[in-house]
Amino acid sequence: MNKTEKTRKEELFEEFPPVSKEEWEAVINEDLGGKDYRERLKWDTGEGLEVLPFYHREDLERERTGTVSAGDGSKNDWKVIQPVYDRDPAGANRAARKLLEKGADGVAIKIDLHRTQGALGGDLEGIDIQSQKDLSVLMDKISLENTMLKFDCGMAAPAFLAMYHNELESRDTDPDKAVAHFLYDPFAFTARNGYLPKPQELFVHDATSMLAFASDHLPGSRVLGLDARIWHNAGSTIVQELGFALAAASEWLALLSGNDVAIDRAASDLHLTFSVGSNYFLEIAKIRAARLLWPQLLNAYGLDSRQQNDRTLYIHAESSEWNKTIFDPYANLIRASTEAMAAVIGGCDSLTLHPHDRFYNQPDAFSKRIARNTHLILKEEAKMDQVADPAAGSYYIEKLTNEFARRAWEQFQEVEQQGGLMESLKNGFIQTSIGESRKEKQRRVATRERIFVGTNKYPNPDERKSDELQESYSVTSLRESVKEFEIDTGHLIQSISEAFGDGATLMDVIPVLYDITKQDYPSLEPYRGARPFEELRLATEKSPKTPKVLLLPVGDRKMRSARATFAANFFGCAGYRIENPIGFESAEDAIEKARESKPEVAVICSSDEEYRDIVEPICEALLELKQPPIMVVAGHPEEDIDRYRDAGIEAFIHARSDLLQTLTDFQKKLGISE
Repeated sequence: MNKTEKTRKEELFEEFPPVSKEEWEAVINEDLGGKDYRERLKWDTGEGLEVLPFYHREDLERERTGTVSAGDGSKNDWKVIQPVYDRDPAGANRAARKLLEKGADGVAIKIDLHRTQGALGGDLEGIDIQSQKDLSVLMDKISLENTMLKFDCGMAAPAFLAMYHNELESRDTDPDKAVAHFLYDPFAFTARNGYLPKPQELFVHDATSMLAFASDHLPGSRVLGLDARIWHNAGSTIVQELGFALAAASEWLALLSGNDVAIDRAASDLHLTFSVGSNYFLEIAKIRAARLLWPQLLNAYGLDSRQQNDRTLYIHAESSEWNKTIFDPYANLIRASTEAMAAVIGGCDSLTLHPHDRFYNQPDAFSKRIARNTHLILKEEAKMDQVADPAAGSYYIEKLTNEFARRAWEQFQEVEQQGGLMESLKNGFIQTSIGESRKEKQRRVATRERIFVGTNKYPNPDERKSDELQESYSVTSLRESVKEFEIDTGHLIQSISEAFGDGATLMDVIPVLYDITKQDYPSLEPYRGARPFEELRLATEKSPKTPKVLLLPVGDRKMRSARATFAANFFGCAGYRIENPIGFESAEDAIEKARESKPEVAVICSSDEEYRDIVEPICEALLELKQPPIMVVAGHPEEDIDRYRDAGIEAFIHARSDLLQTLTDFQKKLGISE
C-alpha cells in the first residue's frame, strides 16, 4: 500500500468512528424497553454453552485470537473425499473411478469387521476386501500418487496398511506421493462396544509397529486416528466432543511416549475425524476451537512452538448422522449443505458429505452426484477455498471459538482427573456424561424444541418409506484361505504384508488384530435423533389399517384454522390419515360430519371461549356412536380441562405437549405395535 492509498484509507475510517460496547448495549436495551438483553436474548444452545446475540471487540481483548486455518494457512483448499458403497471390489472400483473423474480428490473405504466373543468367524460390513487381490481390483486404474485414500477400517487398520503397502510396491509407486489415512482408534472401539479390542499393551504395540513401518515405507500416510464421530453421534454436546477428542489425543501421546515413541513423531501422525452438525456457527467454532486446543496440548507434553510448526492437526470432517432423517429425505440435502459450509469455514483439511439417502438406502447416482457437487459449488462458485480462516474477525465466532476451547479444556482436565480416557470409559464417566446430554437432546426433539422438518414438524402425509428401507453398506461373511499363516508380531506389518502376498485373507490375520473378551463397560450406541418418530411412523405404515384423524374446526375462523393446522401437523408425524374440512359453523354440522366419516380420532379445533359451548355436545353425540372415536381438544384450556375430561376428552394437544409421548400413547390406544 503506497502513501496515498494509506492516507485515503485513514480518511475513510475517520467518517466511521468506533462505537463502544456500552453505546451498543444502550441502544439494544432501549429497543427492548429497558430489559437486559443478556437475559432476554440469551440462547441456550443445548451444546454446553449459552450464547448472547451481540459481541464486541472488547469481549476478545483478553482472550486468544489468531489464525486457526488448515494446511499452510495460505488458503482453505480442502480435499473432497467421497465414500464408496458398492459391495464387490470391481463395482466399487468403477464407482470410485467415476467419483474421481467427476471432481473428488479421494475416496473413503468403509470396512468394519464384526466378531463376537469366542466366535471363530465373523463378517465384514462395507466393501468386500478380504485379500490382496481384492484390494488390487478396487485400486485398478486409480492413480495412487494423485488419490487420497481414507481407510475407515478401525482395528483392522494394520491389515489394510499392509495390503496398501503391497499395492504400492507392486506398482512401483513413489510412497512419498501416496497419501492414505487409517482410522485406527481403540478408544472409539471400546466406547462403541464396551470392551477392549485387545489388552492395552498389545494395541499400543500394534500402534507402535504401524508408526515405525509407515515412517520407513509410507511417509505419506497417517495411521493413528482420533474418531470423534462416536461422541457426536451418541448424543454428546460440542464441549464434550472436543474434550473427549482431546483426551483421546492425550491418551495416544502418553501411551506412545511410554513405549519409546517420540512425542513429535506421534503428534505428526495423529489425525482427527469430526462429525459436523447443522448448528452452523457453533460447528464453525468447534473446528476452530480444536485447532486452538491442539498446540496447547502439545505444549503440555513439552513441544515448544518451533517443534509444533510441522505438526498442525489434520482434521477430516463428515456430515452428521445424528440429524439425518429417512422421511422427507431431501431435507438432508439442506442439512448437509449447512454442514459443508460450517466445516469449510471452520477450516477442515478434508470433508466427506454422505448422500442424502444413505441413511435408509444404498445411495443412487443422483444422491452421490449432489453430495459431490455441494463441494464443487463451494469451491468453484462460492470460492470458499481461496481464503485462509474466513471466519477470523467475526467477534461472534471468535467468542464462540474461545469459549468452546476454554470449556473443552476443562472437560479434558476432568477426564484426566479420572485417570485418562480409557479409565473414564472403564468407570463409566464418559458414558454417563454423554447419556445426560443425549437425554436432554431427546427431550428437545420429543417436545419440538429441536425441529426435524418433515419428521417431528411439517410431515408429508403422503410419504411412505417402509418398502424402501435397506442398509447402505452390505454385510459379507469372512472367508478363510486353505493355507495356514504364522504372523510374527515382532515385525507385525511386514509379516502381515508377506502373508497377504502369499494369499492370506483377513480371516487368517484376525487373531493378531483382535483379542476379544466379554463386555465389561457400558457401551455408546450411535443413533439418529429422529429415529423414535420414524419408528412410530413406520409402525403405522405396517399396520393393517391407517388410523383416520378427523379435524373438527368450529366457530372463530382464525382460531379454528390455526388449531386445525397444528393438529394436522401433530398427528401427521405418526403417519395418520388426516381429514381436514374447511370448517363448520355449528357443533351440529361437526357432529354430522363425524358420523359420516367414522374416524378413529376426532380433534375439536376452536377458541378456548367457544369450547365451553361445543365440547360437551360434540362429545355426548360422538360417544354414542357404535365405534366412538378418541376425542381430543386442540389447545390447553386450563380452567376447563377437568370438565372436558369428564365429558369424554382423552387428550389435549398444544405447543407444550411432549409430542413423542403423546403419539406413543395414541399408538397404544389404537392397537399399533412397533
